[in-house]
Amino acid sequence: MNWILFNEWAARHSTRGRIRHTDGIHCAWSHTLLIVNNLTTPAGPVADVADLTRHAQTAIVDAAQYTLPWMFGVPDPWMPVSLEAANNALSKVGLQHVLDMTVMESDGSLLEPRRPLPADVEIRRIESRVQGLDAMNLNCRAYGMPVQIADDVIEADAYFTDPQKEFGFVLYDGDGNPLSTASAIDLGECVYVAAVATDPEHRAKGYAELAMRTALSAAPQKRTALDASRMGAPLYAQMGYESRFQWNFWSTIDSHS
Repeated sequence: MNWILFNEWAARHSTRGRIRHTDGIHCAWSHTLLIVNNLTTPAGPVADVADLTRHAQTAIVDAAQYTLPWMFGVPDPWMPVSLEAANNALSKVGLQHVLDMTVMESDGSLLEPRRPLPADVEIRRIESRVQGLDAMNLNCRAYGMPVQIADDVIEADAYFTDPQKEFGFVLYDGDGNPLSTASAIDLGECVYVAAVATDPEHRAKGYAELAMRTALSAAPQKRTALDASRMGAPLYAQMGYESRFQWNFWSTIDSHS
C-alpha cells in the first residue's frame, strides 16, 4: 500500500516521527499538526465489523496519548463491509468519516499534455527551508488548513530533507509569489507523487500539471503512484493515471477540529 509506505517515509524523516505496531494496528506518525501524516491502519485485511471496531478502538486508545490530529484509514481491498456499514460501526466508538482518496498509478509513461503548459513561471527545486515553507503554505491554502501546520511540518524536517530521494519543486510568478508545487519521492518500488497544491486564485491554468511533470522528470524513471483527492483525480486521469481502489479515513471529532 503506497499510502502506508509514504507515511512511513515521512515518519522516518520527521525528527518526532514514530512507527508503532500495537495489537493489530500499524501507526506511521510524523507527529506534526498535518493530519494526513499521522496515519493509523489495521495491520492487514479486516475480517468483519467486529474486527473493524476492535482495531478502531485500539487506534483511539493509542492516539489518545498524543494531542495531535490523526486518521484511521482502511483501503477498500481490506474492508469486508460497505462504507455505510463501516460508518455506522465506527460512529458508535467515536470516529467520523473525514476523507476519501483514490489510489492512482501509471507505468511511468504519462500522456502528452492536452494543452500547452505555462511558460510564464520560474521553476525552483526545493533546497531551502524558505522554499519548503512556500510549498507547505501552498498546501495549507489549497486545502483550507491553518498556516501554522506548514511551520510545524518544516520544523520537524518531515519533508524536503532527503535530496537523494525527494524531488520537490515550486512554481513562482515574475514577482516571486509561489503558484503551485509538487513532489516526487522515490519509495523504492515506485515513485510517489505527494503534496500537489496550487494557490486557489491560480487554479485551472496548468500549474499543477507543470509542477508534477517537473518533479517526475527529476526523479528516477519507474512506476509512479499517488493518492488523489476528489479535486485532483480528474487532472491525474487526464495525465494517464489509472484508478485502482479507494481509501477511506475516519478520525475523532476533537482530532479533526
